[in-house]
Amino acid sequence: MRAPSGRLGLHPLSKYRRGCPAFSEPREIASFSYDSARRQHMDDRELRYYCAPDLHGRAPPCLFDGLAQQVQRDPAVDEHIDGLLGALAHLLRGPRADAASARAAQADFVMYRGMLTQLFVTPFSARDAWSMNATRVGGTVYIEENVTPARIAERAGAGGDQHHHHHHRRLAYSGYRFETLCTVDAPPETLAPRDLAARLAARADAVVNTHSEYCSVFRTRLGAHSIIAGAEVDCVEGAKPREFPNRRYRELKTARVIAAADARARASFERFKLLRCWAQSFIAGIPTVTVGFRDDEGVLREVVDFRTRDIPAMVRSKPRMWEANVCMNFAEQVLGLVREHVTEEGPEAQYRIAFDPECAEVRVTPLGRRPPFLTAEYLAAVQQQQQQQQQQQQQQQR
Repeated sequence: MRAPSGRLGLHPLSKYRRGCPAFSEPREIASFSYDSARRQHMDDRELRYYCAPDLHGRAPPCLFDGLAQQVQRDPAVDEHIDGLLGALAHLLRGPRADAASARAAQADFVMYRGMLTQLFVTPFSARDAWSMNATRVGGTVYIEENVTPARIAERAGAGGDQHHHHHHRRLAYSGYRFETLCTVDAPPETLAPRDLAARLAARADAVVNTHSEYCSVFRTRLGAHSIIAGAEVDCVEGAKPREFPNRRYRELKTARVIAAADARARASFERFKLLRCWAQSFIAGIPTVTVGFRDDEGVLREVVDFRTRDIPAMVRSKPRMWEANVCMNFAEQVLGLVREHVTEEGPEAQYRIAFDPECAEVRVTPLGRRPPFLTAEYLAAVQQQQQQQQQQQQQQQR
């Protein structure tokens, strides 16, 4: 690997402690689904609809039930950003493609929300190393997670402490099961009482399948940088609106029950869990985070809604807490660093963006020429769009 071409130091955090950079409300430009066999569809068939679980009737559900039956994606498969690129290619070449959709599919950056979330939380999660891959095509920088063999082994639970792995597998599963217990497959208000009751009864024993997924693709802007991002969406409240559906989306999370007198547990929840909840939801313009609190046996004890816009105020002025403006300014600076140093055009010219906790700095390093992580389908769609734009310009000049 070559020497880094660009660096950005994390400390002192005071240099990011200023007014927030401009951030535009995310606007959905596309959506897609993965079905139970992990096939991609350019529609909303896997969108789920929020219907709160009843904790006051029969015995509350256990979020660990059904773990052995779950259908889980292969952790060794690196999907890169194929799904997101498929949605953008559909915008460029699909049956409804036009000049407006072509403009919507162009931005300074394209990535999944998780990469942008990682930038947001780094100032207050500075012990966690991370790395991403980047490439530039047509002036747009595409970013994906750098999935290392160690990362794949971690996902699969290969080696290491198996008891520790089983514990974390149960916690991860509890999140999926909570989503199952909070959603139905149609807007509840459109269902007859008998049909709704049948769906609510069925979800208690439903098998969790992590292949199924609904994703929103949206445009936003952070400071000077326009961004297209894809984000998995847990559910929507009511029927999905045509305009700004993100305003009705909900983020579903789980956490351990916090005893009223446990100030340390409360501080940990606010410092780490709420930071990531806020970042994920804020970036995608999702207004509500619904948290299911479970006990150590996995029993769901409480469901609490947090308003995304109110979360920063909850932690403000508390000791050793995070600051939203620092998160946003740091992320904006990293994107600026990437745009400055990811300069060579072409899908085979790649770069590594990495955060080193020991040095507390982000580095951008050229990797030379490597097999593209952009799909052939998408590259062909971009090339066709560029040719059409050139032809239009030539016709206008005549």
